[in-house]
Amino acid sequence: MKLIYVMDPLCGWCYGNSNHTLALFEAYKNILDFVIVPGGMWAGPNVRMQSPQMAGYFEKHDQRIAQLTGTEFGDAYFKFIRQQEVKLDSEIPSRAIVTVQKFWNALNVPFMVALQQARYRAGKDLNMENTYLEICTLLGIDGAEFLVHFNSENMKVITQSAFSTAMEYASSYPTLLFEEQDQLTLLEQGYSSLAEITKNIDLLIGEINAIRIQ
Repeated sequence: MKLIYVMDPLCGWCYGNSNHTLALFEAYKNILDFVIVPGGMWAGPNVRMQSPQMAGYFEKHDQRIAQLTGTEFGDAYFKFIRQQEVKLDSEIPSRAIVTVQKFWNALNVPFMVALQQARYRAGKDLNMENTYLEICTLLGIDGAEFLVHFNSENMKVITQSAFSTAMEYASSYPTLLFEEQDQLTLLEQGYSSLAEITKNIDLLIGEINAIRIQ
């Protein structure tokens, strides 16, 4: 049994769900496998640059996300997005997530959430390696080893493969799926309450365990 979370590091709604995602991880990490599939929303030909227009777009939507989810967007973040000519490239933070998932799998969700908080709460630049090294230190990941893997051609290939997989799973972010024996059940697409998601996960686990007992 596993949870598959399709997201993008530059997706505000995905950050809005981050507290729920971490809570689900803590509640079910000994029962379910957690797989993060980054979508590459702004990667390759879709890379953007920050601009006053982009900042206005972010502020409008992020305020709505905060109101609905209760997730805090930091003042440092709103200050950072007003900086011009900052590259918005999903590939870089996605590759960081994929790297940790491959080599430090038990920390994949905590790393993803810390990465989201680095941008949306602390206003850190996800283009900078030092941002990830700070998170590695926080989680007890060897920073030098992380960088070796992160900068490897192999991880770049794996990240591109993840983008392709994300398109097979979902058309929008965030999407949360429950998988058992290649059967997928949609738990969330957009934003749902933690209580609702937890209830549905427990129902699915109960049904599967009942079948196994028979």
